Amino acid sequence: MRWINEVVDGLLDTYKTNNPYELCRHLKIQILRVVSNNPLLCHKDSVYYRNYFEKEIIFIRDDLYGYNEEFILRHELGHALLHTDISNSKFTNISKLDKQANYFALCLTGIKLDILEMEGLTLKQIASCINVPYEPLSQLVNL
Repeated sequence: MRWINEVVDGLLDTYKTNNPYELCRHLKIQILRVVSNNPLLCHKDSVYYRNYFEKEIIFIRDDLYGYNEEFILRHELGHALLHTDISNSKFTNISKLDKQANYFALCLTGIKLDILEMEGLTLKQIASCINVPYEPLSQLVNL
């Protein structure tokens, strides 16, 4: 996943921020908050559309806040930047793409794990300490 690290480093060098709202603004990706049962979300927390009426848009549930919302936006930015040749299709390896987007989001948070401080903690406790959702972190532990 070194190539993803390079994408994140380039993004940070260019825009000098890891704030997902600022990055979306720089990259001209709109963020639209919608109700959680909106059909555009396809029963997910968020979804990225590359060509929605000729615009790039991230639709995100309107009941998400704070670190969880920021992580989800970083995840969708990962799809926007890493998966440029993939359309919104049901015939792609979603699991692999989501793992890559989760890795991108974790890298973009700028978190540096101190192994000594984390020793003896469960993965859920670590996720809570570093303010990232448990599920994406647990997916990446065995990569």
